[in-house]
Amino acid sequence: MDTATLDELRALRARAYGPSADIDQDPAALRRLRELEARERPGAASDAVALVHTPAVPAEHESAAARTEPAAQAEPSSPRVPASQPNSQPTRHVEGHGESPSGEHLVAEADSTSTSADPAPPKGGLRLRTRLLWVLSVVVAATVAAGVTYAITSMAPVSVSSGAEQIATLEPDTLVDVPAGWFGAGLSSAAYEYYGLTLFEAAGGFSSAGNGTDCFTIVATDQLPADDADTNSWSMNGPIYSGCRVGVFPATVQFAIDSNSPEELRARFPDGSALQFVRDGDRIGVFHSSE
Repeated sequence: MDTATLDELRALRARAYGPSADIDQDPAALRRLRELEARERPGAASDAVALVHTPAVPAEHESAAARTEPAAQAEPSSPRVPASQPNSQPTRHVEGHGESPSGEHLVAEADSTSTSADPAPPKGGLRLRTRLLWVLSVVVAATVAAGVTYAITSMAPVSVSSGAEQIATLEPDTLVDVPAGWFGAGLSSAAYEYYGLTLFEAAGGFSSAGNGTDCFTIVATDQLPADDADTNSWSMNGPIYSGCRVGVFPATVQFAIDSNSPEELRARFPDGSALQFVRDGDRIGVFHSSE
């Protein structure tokens, strides 16, 4: 097969198997593609097994030959192949493109297994292959995009629980009196006591509590004002802690035990350890960590 024929075969294959396949709409190009592919296969050149010489028919005998041809076709010269031999196929003769010097035609006996006798693929096959390749490319692109998105947005999980042990649950103490208006306390604010600390409900937005809900404040008990104290000149000497609920996150206060803590609290817990107070409705949970 020469260079021009190979170039033609490549062009036809691009129209048949490329991403813009359209050869199924061009029957002539499809037939040419099958012919060139059959010629390209290694066995196609060795199929011819014999050359049979047939004498030329003189012009004056042409009419007589035409009259006797039907009778010759009615009586085949070769025996029929038995029906019990499914693998047997009739011999096919291919007439050559030229004549010999003696005027005889060259006839090649083609093998019954020649690729030109293979059934042609359906026209819809090429279109189906193109669609399958397109679907596969979309799936691959989506997979790559998902992997890139996961790599960008993924993060290492962080535990929201310290795992500290709960050591107490505080209930409201009606004997504790916190003056209304003192650091956000109300007339009916619930109050609690814990080892020299006083905890009480406070209005949101006061001190460091923020603008949440269910706020509470913690101070040293000895800093509470006396009943007869002047409400216009209240003072505070020592730390004050506040916390509020925000959304689903509960109101929480936490701090370390140090020299500023009440003596009663330092006697109960060593310096450097931490306490956490978490409000849950009317109760407050107490958690301790020595780490």
